[in-house]
Amino acid sequence: MSRCVVLGAGGHARVLIDVIQAAGNIEVACVLDRDETLWGKEIYGIPIAGGDDRLFSLKADGVSGFVVAVGSTGDNGPRARVFRAALEFGLTPVTVVAATAFVSRRAVLERGCQVLSRAVVNPGAVVGENSIINTGAIIEHDCVIGRHVHIAPGAVLSGMVRVGDMAHVGTGASVRQAVEIGAGAVVGVGAAVVNDVAPGHMVAGVPAKTMKIV
Repeated sequence: MSRCVVLGAGGHARVLIDVIQAAGNIEVACVLDRDETLWGKEIYGIPIAGGDDRLFSLKADGVSGFVVAVGSTGDNGPRARVFRAALEFGLTPVTVVAATAFVSRRAVLERGCQVLSRAVVNPGAVVGENSIINTGAIIEHDCVIGRHVHIAPGAVLSGMVRVGDMAHVGTGASVRQAVEIGAGAVVGVGAAVVNDVAPGHMVAGVPAKTMKIV
């Protein structure tokens, strides 16, 4: 059984550890977090063993994989930075797929993706590395999701949608078929996106309109 470290000790970490423990095919050696007040505590029996400076020693102790448990509510920069730092230490990204998720055998999940409970990734879809397809989200056929993207709970992407690197699609948002969401864009909670979203723009509403440039 391979061993991994979970990077981040917040709510998203609890979800991921629960999924990993239910699968039973990966051992979580420990959790790391920058918040020193959490050190010495546990998440579901897994110790929070310190900060990122522990990565080197963990690899020496036989930990080969990592899971990024830093969530996002619009800014995916911290997730991307943690992912790159762990790669630099020579660790391998672990892909996490919940037992109740559906991922087509004709879809592609790149390394370090997370597909959580009751999410759907349909045929022809490609999900880039270190991206989250959160609880109950739907990625329809032939969508292309970039790197370090968060598709939040209950969001629905119709067929052939393209989402650029570092973008965020908020909880319950709906995206019309063949729409393109630019890199670093943010789609607000419950938005109905019927037109392309420019890179770095935040949109919200029904139909979605640009609110600001992020």
